[in-house]
Amino acid sequence: MANLATDQRVSAARSAARILVVDDDPMIRRDLGELYSGHSYSVDLASDVEQAIGKLNTAEFDLAVVDLKMPGGRDGLNLTSEIRERWPNVDVIMITAHGSIKQAVEAMSSGACDFITKPVEPVELLKATQKALERRQLILDNANLRDANAYLRKELSERHSFANMVTCSPAMREVFTTIEMLAASDVTVVIVGDSGTGKELAARAIHFQGKRREGRFVAINCAAVPEALLESELFGYDRGAFTGAVQDRVGKIELANGGTLFLDEVESIPLGMQAKLLRVLEERAIERLGSNRRIAVDMRVVAATNQDLSEAVAAGQMREDFYYRINVVPIHLPPLRERLADIPYLVEDFLSRSPLAIEKGVARLSHQAIARLSSYSWPGNIRELRNVLERAVLRCKTDVLEDIDLPVETAPVVTHVDDADYRQSLKQFMRSAERRYLAWMLKEFGGGIAPAARHAAIDQATLHRKIRLHGLKPQDFRNGRSPLRGQSPS
Repeated sequence: MANLATDQRVSAARSAARILVVDDDPMIRRDLGELYSGHSYSVDLASDVEQAIGKLNTAEFDLAVVDLKMPGGRDGLNLTSEIRERWPNVDVIMITAHGSIKQAVEAMSSGACDFITKPVEPVELLKATQKALERRQLILDNANLRDANAYLRKELSERHSFANMVTCSPAMREVFTTIEMLAASDVTVVIVGDSGTGKELAARAIHFQGKRREGRFVAINCAAVPEALLESELFGYDRGAFTGAVQDRVGKIELANGGTLFLDEVESIPLGMQAKLLRVLEERAIERLGSNRRIAVDMRVVAATNQDLSEAVAAGQMREDFYYRINVVPIHLPPLRERLADIPYLVEDFLSRSPLAIEKGVARLSHQAIARLSSYSWPGNIRELRNVLERAVLRCKTDVLEDIDLPVETAPVVTHVDDADYRQSLKQFMRSAERRYLAWMLKEFGGGIAPAARHAAIDQATLHRKIRLHGLKPQDFRNGRSPLRGQSPS
């Protein structure tokens, strides 16, 4: 009886399962189509990647059987990666006449669930097919996830996902459209957004959606590198250029040749270095420290900032010619508080990627938890949301997150408001208020960066940059804690 019940389930699964066979060889397509049809599977055929994507766009499949080597610019590995990103419920079995351990590893890394070499043994393929479909059915049989989470996964893959970024926000959809528009060009881009909004993700999307995707994506946080070391980090050096330079070193700019150089927190680059970078951007060549040899570089430049660069120019913190050279196409990322409707999608994406959540079987949030998350203003944006979710998963003892620990939203107490100069512009007022706030914090915490950053709910690199921007020096505040606790900055 048990065997009969198993056979009935397998037969039902076969009749319901739909398989897409993708192979450029018409004889193999025909043979595999007949094999699957003869075993009660519903089967569809495609001769190349583009035709397969067209069929996946118009119909639902449970499994794709994909040939590794196909003519044209895209092969089975490309198709498998796209299937895993856009149709995560579709498993992939890779087949090839060029079987090797290396290609098997590449296939699995791209998202394939199995790897079979040609000539295909029918029994082996049918066993692999049954195994893949049974694995898929086990996932779908989880009653707690099939309804709400399957809907969210489908929404994420079909409507709200782009280059590892998820959204239902019209403003972010415009960002995605702009990135797609930039793919065919090498125009310089500056990404503007608050800390934690995903500026590096957007920069990576520009690189990997563009024509330089085969080259390196080289990132450098300009605020995190001491000024004395920034030139050697960017330009590299030859052996003997200075004490300790015992061998040649390639700089970030040279590493990005053929790819993309990402300058994060670009506003923190010193003025002298801005002049040198401007020359590189105009001449497309560098000289390593200690060398007179010019090295040609062909790269795209993407910069990022959480400041108004025009204000940095007005304040003398940025060269005007450098500003106009990098600010060709600005992209503005909205803060999370302006896209709270994205929170369910961001949570779903986090839980599907978090190793700890997967290990503990944590798959969703309660409606009350989602409501709590949506009522918070998120000064740390998506980075802060991720930290909150990591803590919640760590404490969670069921498959549903319910206990969400949110920071208490506080604001510095401001007194003597009437002492402010209201004759200045709003930007000038906000800038002077920020400087007073930073000075008060440095006094309060004795020049300590770590406690001040925690109090301000920002990361230490951002605090360092802001302090430098306002001409403040932490060491000037290290003679003891200020007794001004609770008072306004002065």
